[in-house]
Formats: sequence, structure tokens, C-alpha cells
Amino acid sequence: MHDEAPHILAPYVRVGVQDATLFLGFGSIRQPVRNRSLWEPLLRLADHFLEPRTRREASDHLRASHGVDATTAEAAMLLLESGNCLIPTHTYDRADRYSRHALFYELSGADAERVQRRLSESHVVLLGCGGIGSLMAVTLATAGVGELTLVDSDHVELSNLTRQFLFTESDVGLPKAEALSRELRRRNPSCGAHPVAHDVAASTDLEHLPESDLLVVSADSPGLTKMVNAHCVASETAWLNACYVNDIAVWGPLVVPGFTGCWDCRTLTARPPEDDESDVAALIARVNGRYQAPSNGPVNMLASSLAALDVLRHLGRFGTPASLNRRVGVWSHDLTLDQQSVQRDPACDTCASLIPSPQSEGSR
Repeated sequence: MHDEAPHILAPYVRVGVQDATLFLGFGSIRQPVRNRSLWEPLLRLADHFLEPRTRREASDHLRASHGVDATTAEAAMLLLESGNCLIPTHTYDRADRYSRHALFYELSGADAERVQRRLSESHVVLLGCGGIGSLMAVTLATAGVGELTLVDSDHVELSNLTRQFLFTESDVGLPKAEALSRELRRRNPSCGAHPVAHDVAASTDLEHLPESDLLVVSADSPGLTKMVNAHCVASETAWLNACYVNDIAVWGPLVVPGFTGCWDCRTLTARPPEDDESDVAALIARVNGRYQAPSNGPVNMLASSLAALDVLRHLGRFGTPASLNRRVGVWSHDLTLDQQSVQRDPACDTCASLIPSPQSEGSR
């Protein structure tokens, strides 16, 4: 915090006392203050910052008006500064469309104005506009992502309405990509939503899609993730998979070519054996041929929300995406967490030729 730059106490800062400990802030910014002599100076300083103050003004006020010694005043000031408790005065405008998100970015230690600008300049391609893709799309559009290309060849069916909440019965029979783009424009006209009602069956289909900052895969076509991975590594385009495995909400890995591992660096999913002389592969194919995914709204929402948060973190460059170099699953029946490491393999046939590049995921 610059001495001459006025700041205010962030609206997300709350204090409370429990078990002889004063807690400054809650959630990820929570700081326990057990030194009782710091309580009153800290609270008086927080109260003073309810109006815009410079660092020097606040410290002088604490010493001159309340007789706090310089050492204690500095300790209280450092507590406020270290917990992202103070934000620039212009950051929060209650009337602004993205004001509550701005607080979240500041809470994460980022400059909200920069994050929002990065999002507005970003283009995301979504492969799949179903239970996960449609929810991610509306989350990104309403967060201010500048452009979304929506790719899906399916049409809205009555059975979709249990979890694909942007569609209604009047949309049954319409192309999902077109119905979804209509709903996104209704919710945020500043987001460019472009429907592509075609199937992605080959790598050439991916080549015809527009360039983007990130590609999200929520479709479940066999072999799609491997094909997308090869395309994205070759074009050096970041991509993320979001899906569910029965009752497990899954997202990741977030692949940033040249910086992270890719889908082929590790075996992430079970596959049939490669022994051509065995009947096991044929039997597996027969059993799996009748599989129908038990898609459930809450599991879809869990996967889509956590994946969308990682997309915002990546595009806005704040915090660290949870799926960076790993595939994450939340088992919805008991809320256990499953993680698969996807660290870069120097011998990977797909991405080994890329020159490693440093990248900062979190930046003010």
C-alpha cells in the first residue's frame, strides 16, 4: 500500500471474537489475533478506514487521537495490509455490474480493474452446451468474458431440462448452441455469443474454429479429449476438461502448452487392454456399448462452477487455478477429493517438443 494512495476498508472484512481470539476477516483472509493489546488499536484503525485514508493519515490518527505508540500502530497497519483488508477507494462501485466480482478479485490479492479488463478481452470456445457447458457459459458470460463460441450439434430434448436450466419446454427441438447464445445475450449483451451448431468429429473440425484464449471441453464424444489435446498443444492454446464420472464432479487438467503437462503426459482414464488376441477388449466394448450417463443437476453444477472459477482465474490471472497440472474430482456422495497429478513428462510424445515457458498465473 503506497503511503499517499487513499484506501478504504474492504466491504468483505468482518471481525469477531471466539475463544479469546479476535478474528480479522473470514474465509481465506482470516487472521487470528491473540494479542489482546492489539485488539483496540486494530479496530480503531479499521474503523478509521471506513472512509478513504492514506497510510500516513491513518497511522498519525492512531497515534495522535488514541495515544497508540508507533510500534503498535505499525503492527496494526501491517495486519490490515497483509490480509487484503484495504482496497483502493475506486475499486468498489455498488452500481457497477461487476462490483461484487471486483471484491472477490481484491480478496484474492488481485487488482480488480485489471482482472475485469483481461476477462473482457478474452475469447473462450466451449465444446458442448449441455449440463456442464451451458452452466459454464452463463457463468463466464455474466462475469464479463468478452466472447464465447458455443459448439454443439445436439438439439434440446425434454430430458435435458432437469439440469440444463437455460432451456425451457419451448426450446425443445431447437439447436442447443443457438438457444444458449440467445439466453447469454439476454443476460449480458456485452458478451459476444457465437453459436456453432456442428459436430466436432475430426481434427479438421477443430481447425475451423476461431482462435481463442482457452478451449473448454464438456462434451463426451469418444476420443474427443485426446484429439483436442493434440490440437491445442500444436496450436499452443490452453484448454480445460470439465465432466462428471457418474456421481463424481470432475474438472481438469488445465493444460497450458509449454507450461503444464498435457492430457497425454499421464494416463488419466481407464482404457481397454491393447492385447489384440484377448477377448477382454471385445467384452468391455459390448458391456460399455449400453452405457447411459446418470446426469444429475447438482453434480453438473458442482463440476461447472469449479471449472468456471478456474477459467476466470486463468484468464484474469489472479490466484492459482485448482486444476493446474492436475485433474480433480469431488465425490458427491461423501465429499472426498480425488486428485490425479498431470506434471509435464519430458518424454511425452505430444508435448515434449515444446520449449518450456515460465508463466505467472497470479498477477495484480
